[in-house]
Amino acid sequence: MKNNTIMTTRELADYVKLNEKTVLKMAQIGKLPGIKIANQWRFYLSAVDTHLQKSTTKSSNNNLNTPVQIVEKDIIPLSRLIEISSVNLDLKSRKRDDVLYELAQIANKSGLTLYTKELFLQLKERENMLSTAVGDGVAIPHPRNPTTALFKKPNIIIARSKKGVDFFAPDNRKVHLFFMPCATDTMTHLRLLRKISKLPHTANIVQKFIHASDESEVIKILLEFEKINILHEEGLE
Repeated sequence: MKNNTIMTTRELADYVKLNEKTVLKMAQIGKLPGIKIANQWRFYLSAVDTHLQKSTTKSSNNNLNTPVQIVEKDIIPLSRLIEISSVNLDLKSRKRDDVLYELAQIANKSGLTLYTKELFLQLKERENMLSTAVGDGVAIPHPRNPTTALFKKPNIIIARSKKGVDFFAPDNRKVHLFFMPCATDTMTHLRLLRKISKLPHTANIVQKFIHASDESEVIKILLEFEKINILHEEGLE
């Protein structure tokens, strides 16, 4: 699907995995970008993707009315999902697609997927729609349609590139940190995205990941991040 594609309400509902009536209501009150022609709504894929990307990455600091907010709070901490085998602090690749394939290989070697090539193709398809780089040296690559056929269990992959990779970031900076959610369904996927999207907005956390000495320190940093956010989860955010 090309990024300049124009979609109907039904097509957009299928794209964002929401009820058609929900999408229509969100468009009517300005929570999704669209154009009303006569009595029909039409949506540019590029505008919708940009809106959802910004909403996801900023959801930790703003009370945004997006599909992410529909998702209930996830009680499973990221530190309990991640394993040493799903952390790589020395990515070798220097190009975007090579990084995506390397991430798919990490998922395979850590037992999260049996389908390295299929995962790579889905990651690449998502990046071709809109870069998942969110600025400040961070990207959150992910497949658009996670399923049990792709991933064996929920998890996240954290990878670091010391030299950085050009990833078409909005601030034009190279990406050094990659957080990849591995979900078996759309709801879990959104929950993981919601949690991961808070990381770049938490003071000093990104720099700590960049300077982590080993994989176990990465998990300790995640624990620290979650302690900070416990207060928010209990109603202080």
